[in-house]
Amino acid sequence: MFTLLDMINSSLSYINIEVKLKNRIYIGIATLGDIYLIYVTFRLLANQAYLRGFLYFLAMIAITYFLYLNIVFFFLGRTSRFDFISPKVAKMTRQKFDNDGRRVNRNGARGAGMAQPAYQSHSNGLFAGSDTIPAAVEIDATEQRNLQDVVDQLLTEGIFQNDFDGMDDEQIIAQYNATGKPVQALNVNSVPPYFELIHDEARHRLEIYMGLNQMDRMPVGHITRIGLTDVRDAHHKYQIYLAGLAVTDGPNKIPGRRGSTIMTSADYGLNAQVAYRERQ
Repeated sequence: MFTLLDMINSSLSYINIEVKLKNRIYIGIATLGDIYLIYVTFRLLANQAYLRGFLYFLAMIAITYFLYLNIVFFFLGRTSRFDFISPKVAKMTRQKFDNDGRRVNRNGARGAGMAQPAYQSHSNGLFAGSDTIPAAVEIDATEQRNLQDVVDQLLTEGIFQNDFDGMDDEQIIAQYNATGKPVQALNVNSVPPYFELIHDEARHRLEIYMGLNQMDRMPVGHITRIGLTDVRDAHHKYQIYLAGLAVTDGPNKIPGRRGSTIMTSADYGLNAQVAYRERQ
């Protein structure tokens, strides 16, 4: 049985498929192996091979626990409150945590996201603040699917983090009471490693592309207004550049009963900042 599962697992390494899908397939293969291990464990105990049965039982518990953590992450897009292993591993890899296991930022504040990888920038270059302005972004159905796929990939690669900025349920409820808004699972300031603005002449709109890199970029939204000006008028008068982009919204939590929280789903959004220069 395990030889067959190993053959399937090895064969997948030769197929070029999306990372998240491949991880889900691996989880399915591991689940089959775990079910077989459960069967063997109970057969050993039934045949009074208690020592071997107990050892198999311990292995079954460990594998089932890690399967649960991976199912929550790769199928539900979030981390589990029963994940006691990841914070300890993070400490070993020199990520900063306080005594309660909550993540700490570079300034020592609780609840901050992980430090961004070296190759991830927070803007498309440096722009003077006076030369940038917020832009209104609309996302159609196709762009929304693309945005979901890109965010899933960035979560899988560890570039984005889905842990409510390290907040526990008590802190989430306090923030909700202060703002009246659901608390998103995706950490704030989730800036993609690559984004650009392209003029789609066929549809006469400024399309936002985003991805892990330029090769994997996908259209995820389009600009409809720059400041108070319609995007067509602004594009006719100015050269428009995408100075900054952050992903917002998505799955979130709201207060439930007796100090608990409820996980709800929502589409991701985009917060865009553009730079402009008057056409010659």
